[in-house]
Amino acid sequence: MTRYPPAAPAQIRQAWQQRDATGPAGLRIAVLSSFTADPLLPYLGLPLHTSGLAPQFAVGPFNQIAQQCMDQDSETARFAPHVLVVAARPEDRPAAGETEERFALRRLATLARDTARRWGALLVWVLPPLPQDRPNGVGDHGDPHGAAAHAVAEREWVRRMLADQADACVVDADEVVRAVGTRAAHHPALFAFARIPFTEEVFALLGEEIARVAGARHGRGCQGVLVDVDGLLLDAADPPDGESAAGLAELLEQLPARRPVAYRSMRPRPTAWRLLAERAPRLVRLPATWIADDRTKAAQLGSFAEELGVPESTIAVLTGEKPQVDDWPDGSRVIRCGPHRDPASRGLAAAGAFDLVLPVPEHTVVDGFTPEDQEHSSPKGTAGGLDDFLRGLQVSAPLSAVESDTAPDESDVAERAHDFTLALEHPPADYLVAADGCLLSVRVSDRYGDYGVSAVIGLRETAAACVVELFSLSCVVMGKGVEDILLAELVDRAAQRGADVLEFRYRDTGRNRPAVDFLHRAQGPRHSRDGRVVQIRACAEATDHPVP
Repeated sequence: MTRYPPAAPAQIRQAWQQRDATGPAGLRIAVLSSFTADPLLPYLGLPLHTSGLAPQFAVGPFNQIAQQCMDQDSETARFAPHVLVVAARPEDRPAAGETEERFALRRLATLARDTARRWGALLVWVLPPLPQDRPNGVGDHGDPHGAAAHAVAEREWVRRMLADQADACVVDADEVVRAVGTRAAHHPALFAFARIPFTEEVFALLGEEIARVAGARHGRGCQGVLVDVDGLLLDAADPPDGESAAGLAELLEQLPARRPVAYRSMRPRPTAWRLLAERAPRLVRLPATWIADDRTKAAQLGSFAEELGVPESTIAVLTGEKPQVDDWPDGSRVIRCGPHRDPASRGLAAAGAFDLVLPVPEHTVVDGFTPEDQEHSSPKGTAGGLDDFLRGLQVSAPLSAVESDTAPDESDVAERAHDFTLALEHPPADYLVAADGCLLSVRVSDRYGDYGVSAVIGLRETAAACVVELFSLSCVVMGKGVEDILLAELVDRAAQRGADVLEFRYRDTGRNRPAVDFLHRAQGPRHSRDGRVVQIRACAEATDHPVP
């Protein structure tokens, strides 16, 4: 049973892990963000799973929003999502190759909109919270060009741009941060260690908001309100007084049009109507359907949902504080009201009873775009756009041989890499002592800064072949084209040593798909700078995962 307000974060995570995920996949949701967004999934997934949408997720590498959108062969593009969630914080990195950084968020939002249209997906854009850093201190408050003013202007530009888009919607992360409290919303230590900027409470509320939007757009939002007049008013130990009952009536009057209300009771309808008129006369004047018979609660809820032609899980049930025999069925949006509970207004709001969200439209894609509004669209040739973006980053990734007896930085990169790694158990130190071994360190930088030692390569060299057994990239530099730069350098190195073959050995763990896919694309002959041909091979070792 879904309780409103929702359960604690730990309970949601546990319920998500214990869900029955054996059924067919339903709604495909891709999440692209400028930070590590994996903590969001339980809080986004459980409400959708409960509503019957059976979500399936693909989380793109962090801080690669532009790359995933521009590359038509990216992991996200191949996933073919129904919903594209994009969460970008401008302080993480300027976006989409924009030379003027103050317009980076606008450029990225436009790119995300066009990409979602091209994929036929619903875009859920997460407006970023206002930045915490104030370069001018308290002087920033009155500066029309300060950090706060600029952030507000960027957020509002994107909000206006997406407001009229039928296939896009917005969730505001700043409201979530303010609800949690700015001091309790951010996690600097976890961000420094794993690029996770927010606390669990922020991810929980943000996931709930996105789930409400995505669910409502796909027909799983609140479709009606069933008021349990027995449990709430007629059989309650402390029924609300006249003023409270009038407040409840006023609350129900505020529901959006076409959000039907029904009263349920196990008393005969004349009896229930008379008792309700005595205790809450304003309630009986509301236009509501009466379901008054001796059937079970589940049967009465089912008949109301059937009458509306909607799933039972989309009906918000307003009932009393104390659970009774024959309680509501699993998956119901139950709101318990009473002296020791939150107000009904908060429960109905959390259940989505006041949400005004349009359904997902059907639109036609013509030559990669919808017919309307191509003013800010990206070029159809997305691969060219990606090339331009990568050139604009001005990435530098020089190789240097490690000469010392220890390699702490390189060992740290090899240990932490999980997405782009060959996944073989060859620590960097092995190549420092092997006669034919060589350990290469890579320090990566671009026009936005120096990322330090961000890649490590271990190889064994003979006259016939160069064999690479260690090739790991830090997730911080993934998506910048570093792997292509390093591959070209390795081809030149093999050619200079007279080797005709550059062989990569790897193990497919399932998680290191970015590296596996890269190796498969790289296979075949490659010319070095001096014109020699080097054959690139990718050789898989024993694995539990099938290699495509």
